[in-house]
Order: sequence, then C-alpha cells, then structure tokens
Amino acid sequence: MSQGRPRIALIGGTYRALCVLERLLERGDHVVAFIGQEGESERDFCPEILEVCDRASVPARSARKLGEEIVRWLEDRIRPDLAIVVGVNTEVPLAIGGNSRLGLLEVVDFFQSDSCPGVVLQQRGQVISCRELERPDELDEVGDVYLRMVDELVAALEEYLDQLVVSRSVPEVAIPFSPTPLGSEALADVVARPNSGSETVELERELATYLDADHVFALSSSTQAFTLLARSLELGEGNEVLCPGIVSDSVLEGIRSTGARPVFVDVEPGRLTIDPKRVEMALSPRTRAIVIGHAFGQSAALDQLYGIAERAGLEVVEAAGASLGARFGESRLGRSPCTCVFRMPLGATHAALVTVPHALGPRFAELADEHRLGDGAASAARRLLETWDDRVAMRRENASAYSAALVRYDAFDIPPTPEDALPVYAGYVLRLTRFSRTLADDMYKLLSESGVETRRLSIPLSERELARLPVAEAAASSGLLLPVEMPLTEAQRDHILDALFSYAIG
Repeated sequence: MSQGRPRIALIGGTYRALCVLERLLERGDHVVAFIGQEGESERDFCPEILEVCDRASVPARSARKLGEEIVRWLEDRIRPDLAIVVGVNTEVPLAIGGNSRLGLLEVVDFFQSDSCPGVVLQQRGQVISCRELERPDELDEVGDVYLRMVDELVAALEEYLDQLVVSRSVPEVAIPFSPTPLGSEALADVVARPNSGSETVELERELATYLDADHVFALSSSTQAFTLLARSLELGEGNEVLCPGIVSDSVLEGIRSTGARPVFVDVEPGRLTIDPKRVEMALSPRTRAIVIGHAFGQSAALDQLYGIAERAGLEVVEAAGASLGARFGESRLGRSPCTCVFRMPLGATHAALVTVPHALGPRFAELADEHRLGDGAASAARRLLETWDDRVAMRRENASAYSAALVRYDAFDIPPTPEDALPVYAGYVLRLTRFSRTLADDMYKLLSESGVETRRLSIPLSERELARLPVAEAAASSGLLLPVEMPLTEAQRDHILDALFSYAIG
C-alpha cells in the first residue's frame, strides 16, 4: 500500500465495477470493502467480483438494497475513508458518505446519452470531473464503444485518486511509546544530588500517605529492591518461590540471589496475572513465597491469591511494576499489610518504591539504607507524584477509547475490565487473534513504519520454560503494547487505530 492512500469501500455490481476493482488492486490502492448490488437491466457481475475480493482478501457483501445493515457494517467494522459508487442507479444512503471521512464519490457514465456521451465524477451532487467521448458512428460495435467508455471511466478515477493522495501528503507522524525524558534542569539535579536526604524522606512520607502504607522505601534499583526483600524474608537454598509466567528480570534476579528457586506458574488468559488455580497445583513442601505480578497495570485476583497464601502459610510479594495508582476493591495496590514493589520511570532511570508492613519495616530499613534513592531523583519523583492521578486518568481515557473502537473486531483481544479492580494501563495490551491478517511481529514493524512506537511483550524466560506456560507463551507471541501516556492526543490515537484497522483488517 502506498503512503497516504485512503481506505476505499467500492459499491457496485456491473462490469464497470469489476474493471474498477481490478485496476485499484493492480495500483495498490487500499480497497477495504466491496458491497455488491445486483443489476436490474444489466448482467449481474457480483459473483465474479466476489471471487476477486476473496482472492485479494477484501471483505465483501452482496445486497439488493444498501440498507441499514450495510451502513452499520461499514461504520462499525470497516471504517472507510472514501466510498466509491460505480454503475449503481438506485439511491445510495447518505449515511455511507456522511461517515466516510472523504465522502462519497459517484462514478456516472452517459453511455447511451445523446446529449453527453461520457463519464462524470461527482460528490454531493457537484461535478468534479467530466470526460466526453467521441460519438460513435453507425459502424462501431456497441461492445467496442462500451469498452472505450470503461477505459475512460477507470482513467478518470485514477486521476482523481492520484490527486487526492498528493493533497493528503502529510509529514511523518511520530508517536513515542514513553513520555519525554527528564528536562535538562531535572537531569542536572539528579546528577548533582546522588545521595539520599530530606527529599527522599519526604517522597517516602508522601507515598505512604498516597498508598495508605505503613512504610515506603524509595530505592534506586528494582533488582536491589527484590533482592533485599528476599533477604528480609530469609529465603534461601531449598526454598521455592512461585512466580507468574509474565515476570520481570528484577524479580528473578532478586530471588536467585539468595539461592531460592523460582517456580513458574501460568497466567490467567484475561488479566495475564498469575492464575490462582494453577498456584494451588504448583504448591509443594518447599514453597515459601508467592510473587504476585500486576501485569501492565492490571491488578491480579488478590482475594483468591492471599487466601491461598494464608492457608499454606506463605509469604507474599507483589511485583506491581508501573501499576502505581491501580486499585483492587476500595484500596490502592500497596496498602499495608501488603509488601509491594512499584517502578516509577524517571527519564533514563527509575525509582523503585517498596511498601512493607510494620513487622518487616525495621529489618528492611537496615538492609536498604545504602541503596536509597538520591535527593535529586526523589525531587523529580515528587513532582511526578503531584500529577500522577491526572496521568493515570489520561491513560484510562486513552485505553477506553482503544477498547471502544477495537472491541467490535474479532481480530483483536482487548484488556479486560474486572469488576473488582481498576487498572492504570502501563501500556495498552492488545493481542492479535487468528482472525487478524497480520502477526504481532509484522504489526510491530508496520506500526513503526507508520510513525507509531509500540512494545512487544518481553518475557525473560527461555523457550523451554515458556513451553510449559501456554497462556503466557501465547500472550508473548501475539501481544503488543500501545502507547497510552500523555501527551497522546486524540488525533494521534485515531492515527494508531487507523493503522491497526488498515493492517489487521483492511
């Protein structure tokens, strides 16, 4: 598909429409739908056109009348930019043109007209192009005259589309996945104040209030945070820690640093968080703890998981990642007595925010003192925390817009919205199904070429380990993270959706 070409829905059923369709496909124009309409006085070419559409993977339907069902199909599932009507004499519903961004183009021929034997392109009743044909003499075969008319019709349409592409040329769209890095002043402050101090203490106090946690420690590394938690919980050789199939490197490094062994448990198909049923199946006499990962801002099923841990006498650590502000029930994640690790991005670096209950506080404080976040980074984190709820609200708004547009298509699996949890969408997890025309790897590249930066679902497990985790493996192979962070605009969001529809459906 050429850059900037519109998504075209073709409407017709005559030989003219067949010729137009074949020429559009030859040119590489982006035909996303065909609607066949049976001819009244001419031979019906719908079957031939439908065969061409099938070979070219163009969604197609045939209908005697362009009724509301067809209009809804175009509006809800196809979303064309331009509707082209060829050789259709019956009235075309205005809704089709009204819901196509570039309107409705009618291709009209006056093959048997004495006053104007030629071809006319018109929009909203206005003629935008007219090509007259030489009047046939008495010796000309009707079929030859008809073919000349078809050639002129196709040529007129090609000229219109070529001009349209030129007029629509726009600068390359660049939509980053992550927000802009720290400004030069903030970065200089981070470098100038590397040691913890009053800003670090104040950040920890503000976070404890925000999360309703007994203690919060701001550290400079997520790996260090999980390492210190594993030591605080006295994990060691011979111990097993149940971990979700979608997990971060920092969790695994922290567990292994003590000699304990991570045991991987598959995730739920919807939330992509550790599956409570599989947790119970994985328990053994050597199990000492469970890591509950809140994948991509989506809360896990905490009621069930904490119930299992309590019955089995296990420690629980929540790997919350970028889920700061997410809720389960009436509380934010991290509320005491939970032990939880968040990751707050600070440009090229990040802050690891650890919540611990009173019982674990003194032991963790002793281990964590030399690893605490510096004052410069803590100052940047405090400024970020001031607008955090606004950022989360914008993520949710963008995610809701994605879901509302994508839920109608069987090519996509969208994130769930559990009744017991309120996610923060650290990236919008979109999974392509077997009905998508594009695989996730190809979609990642195609979106990049369209100026959209996305992320693949990166899971630090070997193929051998993933082979025992079919749900996590399927998510990794089919999933993409779409940008949701500010300052994503509505126009940028629409650009992302248009690209997804174009490659996965059109």
